[in-house]
Amino acid sequence: MKIHLQKGLPIVSMNLSCNNQSILLPNLLFDTGCAATVFDTDALAQLDIPLTS
Repeated sequence: MKIHLQKGLPIVSMNLSCNNQSILLPNLLFDTGCAATVFDTDALAQLDIPLTS
């Protein structure tokens, strides 16, 4: 994994796979102390991941 700093924040890119499909999610904040993970819902919709609230 390559980490680069953007405005002092660690940023990574990640491939997300589900249902035999894959997309690249660029510019993700790499935060190991976070209690939850938030993704762009439009990106998840491309993989037919059901969204719940």
